[in-house]
Amino acid sequence: MISDLARLPGRRRTISLMVRQDLKQMYRRYRLGFVWTLGEPFLLAILMWVVFTFIFAGGRGIGLEPFIVFLITGLYPFQWFSQTIRKSPRSFRRFGDVLQSSPLPASTWPLRIVFVGLAEFLLSIPIILVFIFLGGASLTWGTVLFPVAIVLQILLCAGFALVEAGLALRWPDIEVFASILTRAFFWGSPILWSQKNFPDWLQPYLYLNPFHGVLDFYRASVWPEVLQPWTSYAISFGVILVILVVGIWMVHGSGLTLRRKV
Repeated sequence: MISDLARLPGRRRTISLMVRQDLKQMYRRYRLGFVWTLGEPFLLAILMWVVFTFIFAGGRGIGLEPFIVFLITGLYPFQWFSQTIRKSPRSFRRFGDVLQSSPLPASTWPLRIVFVGLAEFLLSIPIILVFIFLGGASLTWGTVLFPVAIVLQILLCAGFALVEAGLALRWPDIEVFASILTRAFFWGSPILWSQKNFPDWLQPYLYLNPFHGVLDFYRASVWPEVLQPWTSYAISFGVILVILVVGIWMVHGSGLTLRRKV
């Protein structure tokens, strides 16, 4: 499996073509097409900003200010993450016929979902920047961590994609569980709230959620003060590696032949 992953960069043109085809297929039925991908987190952020800022006035304390920027910088990365969780269980079944005859590594099929999400996220960066500046915030030295956050999220999403795709071969019910997992990560990650709302002794344990560390690196572009001691990120990175290794084993570590299962 490691050798399969090592061969993927050499097949980047093929994978890039797959990603473009997936994007076209996803949005060809809609008149506004790709605008929906960028617009859904935008509208959700506006709704949450209105609810927590005006309806629940005390909500100003749950995140960082400007709160609309705090929401935007959490929702767009989460859209990529949640899309991976929701779609990965169906990856082998969706591409089953092609998988049987394709020379590409089996891991290509769940990973292409990750790369589609990456493409959508990269296209959303201009919107994030617009909100940062219109919201009265500015970029700081922490912006250098933004690419690091992208790399970490690729690894995290790849791990979940492989784990869920592998589980789906043995336990199809994972598709139902994926929606529950998505909601758990939404409320259990600092998308609406900040770790400053928790006692100091509890904060390091929050990083057992690997997406927490990823979001900190994104938000350091605006709020470098969110950064915690390196041990917190060592915890998140360790969890990411564990998920990735388990995913590799789930897809290629069993005695069953993947193509026969599909």
